[in-house]
Amino acid sequence: MRNLATGDGESIMQTLDRAVELYRRERFLKAANAEFAALKEDRRGWKQYSDEREAWERTLGDGLEAD
Repeated sequence: MRNLATGDGESIMQTLDRAVELYRRERFLKAANAEFAALKEDRRGWKQYSDEREAWERTLGDGLEAD
């Protein structure tokens, strides 16, 4: 651990914080992917999701300029 920290010019605590954050993000994405996979298995649920997503995407062309 010390080699990782000193090699990046960070303290051990900073390296641990970064590692924990990366792990948290990985777990979040795995859970999100699992939920999307389950939603795709549910035809009615996936249709509802797709319809809602399309409705939101249409609002992108409402004439408002992006920041």
